[in-house]
This record gives sequence, C-alpha cells and structure tokens, in this order.
Amino acid sequence: MLLIELEENNKLIIEINISGSKYEFPSKVLGKEKDYILAEPVRIKGKVLGFGKDEKLEVNLVNIRTDKAPMVWKRVSIATVLNKGATQYKIMCATEGFELNRREAFRLFLGINGVAQIGINKKAVDVIVKDVSETGFSFVSSEDMQADGLPVRLVFADMQYKFSLMGIVVRKVVLEENKILYGCRISVENASLPKYINEKQRQMISINRNNAASRTKEMLEKSLKEPTKEEKEEAELKKRIKNDGTHSNRNIGSVGRVERREIFKDIHPGRKV
Repeated sequence: MLLIELEENNKLIIEINISGSKYEFPSKVLGKEKDYILAEPVRIKGKVLGFGKDEKLEVNLVNIRTDKAPMVWKRVSIATVLNKGATQYKIMCATEGFELNRREAFRLFLGINGVAQIGINKKAVDVIVKDVSETGFSFVSSEDMQADGLPVRLVFADMQYKFSLMGIVVRKVVLEENKILYGCRISVENASLPKYINEKQRQMISINRNNAASRTKEMLEKSLKEPTKEEKEEAELKKRIKNDGTHSNRNIGSVGRVERREIFKDIHPGRKV
C-alpha cells in the first residue's frame, strides 16, 4: 500500500526510534498531494515537534485500522511546512507500507487499582488496571472520556514496583453501564515492566500451586474422615442388632465376620456382600 492511498482523517501514529528508545505520538491525515501526505503535527507544551537530519533518528508511520492489522511505513521523511496558514507535517516514503502482523505480547491480568489521565491537562480518574504487557495495557473506568488516539498516563503500584506508563489509546469498548474499557499501546518503553511481568507471573504460579496443594490436602483429609463401605455396613449392622430383639443381648464385637455377613443378608435380601 502506498502512503498516498491513505484517506483524510485516517488515524496515524508517528513512531520515533532514537538511541535505543521508542516514542509514539498520535496524528491523522489532513490531506494529500501527488507524492506525499499532510498530517497533523505533534505539539509538546504548545510547540510543534520538529525532525532534523540526525542519522540516529528513525521515524516510522503507522496507520491504525479498524478490525485490520496496522499498516507500517518504515523510515519516512517528515518536514514541517506551512499550508494555508496552518503548520502541518509533509510526510514522504520511498517504499510501500506493509501489514504489521507481529505476535501479540503476553498479557498479564491484574485487576488492581490505578489512576489514569487521558489527554493533556485533563483530570486523573480512578480506574481498574485490567492487564499489562510489554507493548500495551488496558484499564476499566466508569468515566466515558473522549479517548481515541489521545495520549494516556497510567499510574499504579504493585509489589515493590511503582509505574507511570505512557501510551496512546487505540481502543474503547463499552462493557456495560458505567464500565468502559480503554485499550492502549505503550508509547514510551519502561525498562522495569518486563521484569515486573516475569516476577508477577512467577508469584501467581506459586500461589496457584499452593492453592491446588491445599485443596488436595483438604480432599484427602475429608476422604480419610469419611467412613469406608465396610464401616458403613458395620454401623448399619450395629443399629440393626440394637433394634432387633433377637440380637439385642449380643455385643457387635462378639459377632464373627461370617455371621455378620449372614445377618446383613437378612437385612438386605438379594444384595451382594
């Protein structure tokens, strides 16, 4: 797919790789010409982010598509231009884009409390952190917020870790009344996140094993406490002898095993013993 095949208002993510770190910023297509597109610029504290000619700087462009894999253009050229009195990005790429079909990163379910802020200068709200991975995270909130393509900051603490994750909202799903799921792609890598995921996963496995062992122990103890078939039959025989005048003067301990079988046959005719 050629870059100029993108349509106006298509959602974009400008991905910047520099010195081993990766940053992602939301944008969108504003228009296109014969061999380039015009896109909404990234603004940081009111100033437009510019792209120099640093050889260590690699810029990729990602088109977020609904129900389809994202399209990626590698090593695009971005220049800041003035178009009809508005500052915009002029983006060009010499190669075609391709579908991004990378293997989904392992997602760790959490279900713990956190705080999220969507957009710049917006209020922070209490949320439930649903899951995290090395490439993204999601949370559930009772607040219905304008979110698609906006930057988000998620803060939460667990074990000995305290996180402030930066991302881009790429999905918003209404689960039920007053419950909305926000899915986010991480835009600034966090070196502690992979270590935390591994440690948390090991902790969960250990807890599950301990719980399974406790359940097995409880079942075993319960089975040992329950009377066996022979013990049940003997108890029933004791009851019968106690209530039967013929055997009322005899102690069950003095009744031989063979004789007990014969008495049991009288109690349950036709049943094998």
